Amino acid sequence: MPNQDGWLRAALKCLVPAPLRSLPWRWRWVRATQAYATAPAGAAWKLALWTLRELRGGEIAFATPDGTRFVSMPNNFSSLAVYIDDYRDAEIQRFQRRHLRPGAIFVDVGANIGTYAVRAAQLVGPAGRVIAIEAHPLTFALLQRNLALNGLAQAEAVQVAIGAAEGSIGIVYETRNPGETHVGASRPGEQQVRLSPLDQILAESGITGGVAYLKIDVEGFEYAVLEGARQTIAASPAIVVQTELVARHASRYGHAIRDVMALARSLGLRPHRVAPDGALDPIPDDALECRGDVLWTR
Repeated sequence: MPNQDGWLRAALKCLVPAPLRSLPWRWRWVRATQAYATAPAGAAWKLALWTLRELRGGEIAFATPDGTRFVSMPNNFSSLAVYIDDYRDAEIQRFQRRHLRPGAIFVDVGANIGTYAVRAAQLVGPAGRVIAIEAHPLTFALLQRNLALNGLAQAEAVQVAIGAAEGSIGIVYETRNPGETHVGASRPGEQQVRLSPLDQILAESGITGGVAYLKIDVEGFEYAVLEGARQTIAASPAIVVQTELVARHASRYGHAIRDVMALARSLGLRPHRVAPDGALDPIPDDALECRGDVLWTR
């Protein structure tokens, strides 16, 4: 028989809406943002407003101070981050603002609703290209809308899961945080999506090299994505590759972070942490594993 703590947790999960259950850790995150450092009361108020909008249900439309517009499903942390702090992963965005030039090519694998892709398209301008890739149909539809809302004709949305080979794969949608939606083993009733190597998808979009920045946020599927991007990486000498490395996510697919790092190094890439000011700090060559956001360069 389940213990009393188990019953209590289950009862709270049923009775307390997800936005309220998330408030403690969201508040901890908010207190670490630049927005809170600049205006604590304003950041707290924005968190309260966001939570109320989630409790009402339905889509959430919002704009950042510079006029960039987004529409999001509820419970999406990436959207909350942009709403509170203007940018998703502010330190990485600082690096991108220095690194991405007009005319550059930016590829976003696991684009979510476009919180990175929209900003990248603004940076590379009309002469550049952004290929924003998102597998889940609901999230993909929001991605398309956000690119259109901001008039970003240089950005192309592609609905596909990226992996090592052509095929199809099931996709698990995480309603508690759509940003953790991930591909998985096929199960009865699970939605299937196209699976294709990045090299092939970019060739279909007319891109055969010269990628300036490749963002990979695929909830543990990084190894397969890198396997299918060998040609792109080899043909892009100045490429920066962004990965988010989480051990429990990688373990879904039977490997460890050290396997991803070994593969990236075999492709001629070296890992870096991103400092708060956007500078890159090299990770030692003998480091076998690291966690969180890692940027890879030649």
